[in-house]
Amino acid sequence: MNRMMSLELKRVAKTRSTWILAAGALLLSVVMALLVISFARHWNLDENGREVRLTGRDAIQANQEMLKPIEGELTPEKIRTAFATYHEVYETYGAKIEDISKDIYYQKIAPINAILNGVREVYVDSSTGIPVPLYEISPEEAANFYEQRTERLSDYLSQEYKDSPDAARQALAINEKVKAPFYYIYGVGDSDTSEYLTMCIFLLVMLCTVIAAPIFSADYQSGADDILRCTRHGRRRLAVVKLSSAILLTTAIFAVCITAFILISHAAFGWESLKTTLQLAFSAISFVPLTVGEANMLVVFSGLLSFLATVCFTLFLSSLFKNPITVLGLAIGGCLLPTILSFAGSGAAFENWLRLCLPSGGVGLRNSFFFELADFNFLSLGSFGIWTPYIIPVASGIESVLFFSLTIRSYSRHEGC
Repeated sequence: MNRMMSLELKRVAKTRSTWILAAGALLLSVVMALLVISFARHWNLDENGREVRLTGRDAIQANQEMLKPIEGELTPEKIRTAFATYHEVYETYGAKIEDISKDIYYQKIAPINAILNGVREVYVDSSTGIPVPLYEISPEEAANFYEQRTERLSDYLSQEYKDSPDAARQALAINEKVKAPFYYIYGVGDSDTSEYLTMCIFLLVMLCTVIAAPIFSADYQSGADDILRCTRHGRRRLAVVKLSSAILLTTAIFAVCITAFILISHAAFGWESLKTTLQLAFSAISFVPLTVGEANMLVVFSGLLSFLATVCFTLFLSSLFKNPITVLGLAIGGCLLPTILSFAGSGAAFENWLRLCLPSGGVGLRNSFFFELADFNFLSLGSFGIWTPYIIPVASGIESVLFFSLTIRSYSRHEGC
């Protein structure tokens, strides 16, 4: 069995298309990580008072230096001090940014913008739902940020899920695990790293689908399978070997590419920044009790499960059809279907269940585990509400086992000698 596995791995790994796709996947991962770094921006004044813009690593270093004073725990006293500084500037220049002297803005306002924006998100006019202007929030009110945040989240959930009180109850129960005061370090959470990590996983799923598509169907088409079935270990054992080798090879490509993306992007923004509370990176009223690093780990884990489910689904298709082009077309269509549903769907419960439960439901351009984690989505199951990030990994795990088993059965029953 081990020798058969080794030979099959060598056979698939040595093909020209596999090498090209694997190299392309690695190159793509590196390029996407470098793009994330290049998107970093920092504005300031030079010695002559002229506005300058830094990008890439220079911008990251400048932002790290500028935001050093507010790093660490976001205590009520730190929030009060930030708003006291804002009100000093407001009383002199007014609320319009363009009226503020540039040197004053970059010296006093830019370093505390992260705090100002986070606090403003939880102070909302109850009648209109519009955030209250910063100048109407006193330093004392701002210091009550954590109490106001819980109240704002509770109001939002009661409105959003007035027909599903169980969903609101679950969200508030999860929110109780959120640690306060929040913790902040400039870095990964201030960048597009999580979004590009999600996109990278999606593209890896697509590329490895191309690798998996001809595993069975190419042998059907060439007639080589007729010979293999007549050997001592034909049918079931051969199916397990082919399946396992394809999964091992594509998983190895996935692991190498994701590791390359994470090492490059996270090293540039700083590993310490992974300790930042998720609420300071995405939304202050998010109820998810995670840090940025923990959220990204879950994105990778869920992405891997969706990856395996999609590869197993592709191998199942490959065991059914003789034409690799047909398999590839159906597999790519399956990969894109959740994204198509997220763009064109009506938002009906059935469509959302279908979108999330498809093999590639956890990866996509708009539909992905990351976006579900950062949102407030619950799906109804009778009188119960189920948080969508729970659905994706469970469905992917079940489908991986299901399509693995179905592929063995399909290949064993395929007509041969």
